Amino acid sequence: MNRYLHFAGNINRQVKAERIQHHVATPYKAHIYITKDGKEEFIHLQFGAVKVALPEYPDIWYTLVIVKGFGKHPMLLLTNKEVNLQNNKQLWQIVDIYLTRWKCDECYGYIKQSYNLEDIRVLSYNSIRNITVLVHCIAYFTSIYIGMSLKLKIMVQKIFILSKRFFGVPTFFNYAMADGIYELLKHSRKGIADFKSRIGPHHNQFQLSLFPD
Repeated sequence: MNRYLHFAGNINRQVKAERIQHHVATPYKAHIYITKDGKEEFIHLQFGAVKVALPEYPDIWYTLVIVKGFGKHPMLLLTNKEVNLQNNKQLWQIVDIYLTRWKCDECYGYIKQSYNLEDIRVLSYNSIRNITVLVHCIAYFTSIYIGMSLKLKIMVQKIFILSKRFFGVPTFFNYAMADGIYELLKHSRKGIADFKSRIGPHHNQFQLSLFPD
């Protein structure tokens, strides 16, 4: 950040990179919800943009989007995508793309941490590929399918009880679900087959297997 940039489309004007946010107006506003410590928080954002270029390449101009509201320091997003600086929808698209990438990173981190996906170095490539597919299917089921299906609410509640986060509000729904599933199956050598055998041949609802007589 200890360098200068050509500023506002003018090669004769330079601004120090670490102070550039003080020279950019943020006239546009947006509101988003984020989940923090298990609670939804309403965030007010302000954003704007300016054209910048490196002194070494004065003919190549980039768009720098400034976003204020996420924390003490503004978020700076640099892109080579051509956008109209006066069009707040085009500028917000840059922000939205970054936030989507942020969500993907959080999701990947959750999957690797909760399902020990990094602890598979001794497996072959095909084995790693197959187990990764299975883990993603499980993550999808716990994150999307269960959350959307009302008839599985009882199963969700039961898994939360088994979760290691039982004595506290889960900071992340998916992490608590993964912990609960681990507690549910860690003593079983046959996986869900043990639970299926308890409900008899005339029942095919998996959630019933969590409540044996």
